Amino acid sequence: MVSLVTGKAATETIRSLEPVRLLTIKAEDFARILLRWPQIYGTIIGNLTDNLAETHQMLSASRYKEVLRSAIQLTRYKDKFYGIWGSVKTTHEVERLFKKLQQTEGHLLIRGERGTGRQMVAWYAHQQLFGEAAPFVVLNGQRFEQQWGYLLKEEKKAAESSYAAFTFEDIAAGGTLFIQEIDQITPELQIRLAQVLGTAHHSCLVIGSIQEDNKHKDPQLMPELAACFEHSYSIAPLRERKRDIPIIAQGIVESLAQKHQRKVPVLTSEATQLLLSHNYRQGNVTELIQVMERAFFLADQDVIGLEQIFFGPTAEKIGSKINLLQWGFFKSLFKSRKLLHSLQWISAVLFLLLIVGLVFLPQLPLTMKVFVLVWGLWWPSLAILSPLLGRLWCTFCPFSKIMEFVQDRYHPKRPLPALFVKYDYLMVSVLFALIFWAEIFTGMRSHMLFTALLLLVIQGLAIIVSVLYPRHAWCRHFCPLGGFIGTASIGSLLEVRADAAVCLNKCTTFDCYVGRDGVKGCPMSQHLPYLDNNLDCKLCFKCVSNCQHENVQVNLRVPAREVWHLTRVNQGYAVFIGMLMGILFPIMVFEPLHGSMPPSQWQLWFTLTYLLAALLGGALGWWLGKPFKTKAASKRIKLVFAFIPLIIGGHIVYQIGYIPGIDDLFLGMGYYEEAGMQTLFIAAKSLGYGLAMFTGILLTVITVGLTLHQYSKAKDPNH
Repeated sequence: MVSLVTGKAATETIRSLEPVRLLTIKAEDFARILLRWPQIYGTIIGNLTDNLAETHQMLSASRYKEVLRSAIQLTRYKDKFYGIWGSVKTTHEVERLFKKLQQTEGHLLIRGERGTGRQMVAWYAHQQLFGEAAPFVVLNGQRFEQQWGYLLKEEKKAAESSYAAFTFEDIAAGGTLFIQEIDQITPELQIRLAQVLGTAHHSCLVIGSIQEDNKHKDPQLMPELAACFEHSYSIAPLRERKRDIPIIAQGIVESLAQKHQRKVPVLTSEATQLLLSHNYRQGNVTELIQVMERAFFLADQDVIGLEQIFFGPTAEKIGSKINLLQWGFFKSLFKSRKLLHSLQWISAVLFLLLIVGLVFLPQLPLTMKVFVLVWGLWWPSLAILSPLLGRLWCTFCPFSKIMEFVQDRYHPKRPLPALFVKYDYLMVSVLFALIFWAEIFTGMRSHMLFTALLLLVIQGLAIIVSVLYPRHAWCRHFCPLGGFIGTASIGSLLEVRADAAVCLNKCTTFDCYVGRDGVKGCPMSQHLPYLDNNLDCKLCFKCVSNCQHENVQVNLRVPAREVWHLTRVNQGYAVFIGMLMGILFPIMVFEPLHGSMPPSQWQLWFTLTYLLAALLGGALGWWLGKPFKTKAASKRIKLVFAFIPLIIGGHIVYQIGYIPGIDDLFLGMGYYEEAGMQTLFIAAKSLGYGLAMFTGILLTVITVGLTLHQYSKAKDPNH
């Protein structure tokens, strides 16, 4: 917004809370009005003069000090700081400092990295010396000259004015003046400040703070100012005092539980280990406080485990996207819980009818046709559509709906064991490999009863997990189909994301995770500002309904771009990707040999080869990726995930061969020559093979190339 009077950016922005009618005028038209009616100049100048006079009257000598204090004094810090220092050793160090300040007069200089608790030390030192009622005023060294420099620079002018009785130290008279980043004050003002602090009488305690970091290892004060601080205290970064972390974390949740009248959540040993493994370079103690406050409000069963701990980098905005929610049709579609609920129940009912038909009515013509379509269209469609639309099948999955129906009638109280969270990729890999082997080994595509048994086993396992553990733990940590679809979805066209800045700075209710107005929170235990990949997003769109800030986006994006920007992905899926690649070899080799070998011999060699290929593929994925779930995705992890399009392309090739009627379908092309009309026929199956492999190879080459380019650019000092 630009001021028409000055031509510069306006100093204030006005927002209306109610509908208003706004009259706008172009700058050129405003200039013409001034030329036509010059008396408007006088009106503007008169208004400015009145405003200045009103301000001058407000800043009279009798009220100046109180106005100044009210403008800069912060709210009480007892609700901002927890007063938890850490281990006994750290606590004793801080207590010795406070005792020293009480026994010996003098100002205090505090050093430490960002977020180590410099302001908390200053507040509690103030509390020990003066009490909460005394003024505690915070000034910023970076803006010191602009806001307060005149009190030091223009002492003579101040002595002649009506504010002669007011001095710099009177800002916090009888209390504490805390100057953040005191080393950022200009050298001239540092010397002048040293002269003020060097006087015999002090009306307040001055605490200076210096932020240390890797780029500015040893920020220095002017010697004259440094000599004014009789006491100094250096706070070590949290990564160098790991013993403090569990004590601080436990103290935070206990304080929050008391404040909100809740039972104190239990911090699991795995969650504690995860907290200890983090380096806290982004914010030290402040970062730990934010992590634990978030975990406290996200905890479901009064247990804080791995799924409630979110830290590290948030999701970044990557390239151009098209938000479908900007159009009313899509917005109402994704927010319509009744529509999605109805479609899910239709899917569940059809699934139950399929089971009944396969078990009790196998000879019914309709059952036979549906059975062929299930294996010929449904299973191939998962492989073909997931790389395009993501985990859209999970939106209407009958396993999930029936599982949720049972779970709603028996509310689980047990938290998910950390073992399942930590090694979920192994369980998904084993279950998927087992199902794929059983499908081929038993000839399940031609046996209705075996198919029904497989579906019932999957549904039974899903129900058992849902009864034992909260949310959709089966879908995220166990489901083999979900693992395959989620892996294929990494490079899909569709994504659900949010602006992390809005989530972290504006949202305090965590509705996307907790739920709101009868709509449950994320079934996959996802917190939107930290969602940067499609692996564990089942496109339920509950977050679209729950977000009060309209911050959720359903985007169309460039395919595969997500891979070279991965950060928070479950790195263990490198094993799953390797397994998917490994089992392609025995499938492609032994399927054509099915009729040319004795059944028992074929089954034996296929099983041995399949098992060996799955193990070697998984081991290769582990070796290439070296997955560690507590770290951001490395270059090696991204390169492993870059092969997803090629591997999924191989599975699509396998599934295309089972589409009903594909062998009899040809695509023809005709053209005329002098000799007559010429025709060319291409088998649809061959065309499908070619498109699947070409697309997979192309996307893999592009993804690998861009991943390598990204890292080479990061190493280039010219970038």
